[in-house]
Amino acid sequence: MSKTIILALLATYMISITLAASNSPTCSSHLAFAKAKNVLTNVLQSDSKGKSKNEALQKQFQNAKPANRTAADLGVCSQYANQNSCCDKNMVKLIDTAALLKVKPILQSKSAFQKLVSVYVTQVTKNCSNTVLPSTPLTFDAIFANTTLKVLQANKTAQATCRINFAKAISSFTRGALCSICAGVEKINDYFNAQGQLKVSQSSVNTFLQSTDQAISCTASFFTPSNIELIVKELNAAYIKNNDKCGANVLDNIKTIFANPKISNDDGKGGKVCKGTTIFGDNSACENILQGDASLEKKLRLLRAEEEEINRLLQASSDAVIDPNGVSVYTTSNSDNQIDETGNGIAPNFDQISTNNSIMIGFTALSISLFALLF
Repeated sequence: MSKTIILALLATYMISITLAASNSPTCSSHLAFAKAKNVLTNVLQSDSKGKSKNEALQKQFQNAKPANRTAADLGVCSQYANQNSCCDKNMVKLIDTAALLKVKPILQSKSAFQKLVSVYVTQVTKNCSNTVLPSTPLTFDAIFANTTLKVLQANKTAQATCRINFAKAISSFTRGALCSICAGVEKINDYFNAQGQLKVSQSSVNTFLQSTDQAISCTASFFTPSNIELIVKELNAAYIKNNDKCGANVLDNIKTIFANPKISNDDGKGGKVCKGTTIFGDNSACENILQGDASLEKKLRLLRAEEEEINRLLQASSDAVIDPNGVSVYTTSNSDNQIDETGNGIAPNFDQISTNNSIMIGFTALSISLFALLF
């Protein structure tokens, strides 16, 4: 084959790629990616491997050529199968892992139940003299790990289930939102309205609402006055000698502090805090509900700036709208089996995610082969 013919073939191949890209919707202008990329970046920036993989795969996504993907290709994002997607298996793995990592800091934050024990330590130290307390200073860790406290441990185990279920709901919701970047370039405009809001299905929002409602109500049930009294009386019997009267003061004070722990999905305006239509924006008001009132461990009321910040989060605008033809934003995954109460069981494996660009590798290999024939 002559050099002239080979050069002509190479030029034709390169021109065809350029023309195909210029005449088709591109991955770099994908509407969902423009909104979701910051979510990915924020979730993965604290993990060095995750951050590196994210940066590489986001660049590849924007430079990718849309291709028809099968359900096997798209894994947890398979609702977009048989569309011209910019995602590949590695981007889907990154999405799945990011959704899981999203809940790790939520679980590692102190829950309202953990705050109850911390407040107990503070109140005992404040109200009881050293003569009626153990020689070893009381600590949160020691009390929380004390298996002889049957009432406390039963409550601890039960509320952990509520917390895990809540985290799974947040992870599934995050995964569903991120999967929208896998929607085909020929379909993506159909999934957004004129205001730039993602169209989401009623059924997926309902699943999210039901899951979060149940987990929040479950957690709130541990803070009834009668249940708090059972827990505190057991703690008093274990740690305060001779049934000292200071224990009564401790109980009264804790009941007052936890009279309204603010573990509720009611936004005070007839709506939900976890409403299922804040997809790409700041959803921390929902995500932090199980932590309860931020002032539970504080002696003074929240500063005005803190109150204003909480109100701002509650008023976060929706960036999605329910539509009969909307996409699902609740996507479960076996990865969520790693979720435990503390978040310590979440151990992402970024080594399984490749950042090799198969399209560029193929193009480079072909180019090298053609040039080899020339020389």
